[in-house]
Amino acid sequence: MRPTTIIFDMDDVLCRYDLGKRLRALSRLTGQTPRDIRAAVWDSGFEDEADTGGYPDPDSYLAEFGKRAGTRLTRADWVAARRESMTPWPEMLALARTLGGQARLALYTNNGPLAKAELGNLFPDVVEIFPERYFSFELGIKKPDPASYGKVAAQMDVNPEDCWFIDDKKSNVVGARMAGMLGHHFRSREKLVDDAQGLGFST
Repeated sequence: MRPTTIIFDMDDVLCRYDLGKRLRALSRLTGQTPRDIRAAVWDSGFEDEADTGGYPDPDSYLAEFGKRAGTRLTRADWVAARRESMTPWPEMLALARTLGGQARLALYTNNGPLAKAELGNLFPDVVEIFPERYFSFELGIKKPDPASYGKVAAQMDVNPEDCWFIDDKKSNVVGARMAGMLGHHFRSREKLVDDAQGLGFST
């Protein structure tokens, strides 16, 4: 039976995400080395904490992010660095639009409050294409925990069995399958198209 709901991940599915570019952009803004910024922000567990609701509002998140990065950052600074790391994939966005005409479409990403608040500036195509967008910080739990997918399905008022979840990380796909969803480990548009057609979608 063809799924009635398709849930996409964002980074490295709809766009290429390059953390190195983001770190270099932040280095130019802060005067800190990319290695030191990575250690203070990512390797410290701060981003994981933010992704699971540790900083529920954009301002508190940004203040702590800047503190760890070594300087006070504006929203515009943070957005510029994040956006520099993202290269949209037009062919994937076009496929998402096509599938959205045949099923209910949603986005589920492990990200914090500022990414949600500024998504229109970071990735306007996603805002246009995906009417429903779920961020892990709001759930208090993140992928690949199976319970996180259950929360998304509950908020959408759908059965997990009716959902097809697409993510570039195999562990996230395994978590979705454990929650009862169909899962696709994204590696290329061609393989995704093959799976979509196998499920009965026109591409």
